Amino acid sequence: MVCPSCAKDITPDSYFCTWCGVFVPAAAKGVKAGTFARAVALVLDPLIAWGLYLLGVAVVGGISGSDDAAVFAAVLLPVIYLGWFLSLLRRGLTPGKRLLGLQVVGQQTGAIPGFGTMFVREIIGRFVSGLVFGLGYLWALFDKNGQAWHDKMANTVVIKVNRSATGKTGAGAESR
Repeated sequence: MVCPSCAKDITPDSYFCTWCGVFVPAAAKGVKAGTFARAVALVLDPLIAWGLYLLGVAVVGGISGSDDAAVFAAVLLPVIYLGWFLSLLRRGLTPGKRLLGLQVVGQQTGAIPGFGTMFVREIIGRFVSGLVFGLGYLWALFDKNGQAWHDKMANTVVIKVNRSATGKTGAGAESR
């Protein structure tokens, strides 16, 4: 098998070129996402939710001087975040991945997995990956395709999307 980008030989069961990191099934989509970037995205997702909660309690409560307004904002802002999170799943994204220019795609075709697959990957799969001392997450460090257990369960990989000519990420451009 030959890489479509650098024309070097790669192993047949790899989704990424060993030499240039390009995603072999759809080279124009992007390259293999780094493990550090994936870890940062994983940490950003709950941090954004907690930030919205604290914003609702501290800022809105402090400005209004009303405990009722603070409670309302503390409930409303995380619910809005949850809605945003769920809407991003159908596009193969989470808030952290979107901010870092990462995207989840199907390992065979590079297609966006859709809501059902992403829900299984992000909710059930992440639970399984973290079950045994986080071994499922650490698996990505040693896997040639950078797949953690939740990626393997959902038949997905994470790519760093290429920038298009307009300067927008491929993930944002595809969703339009």
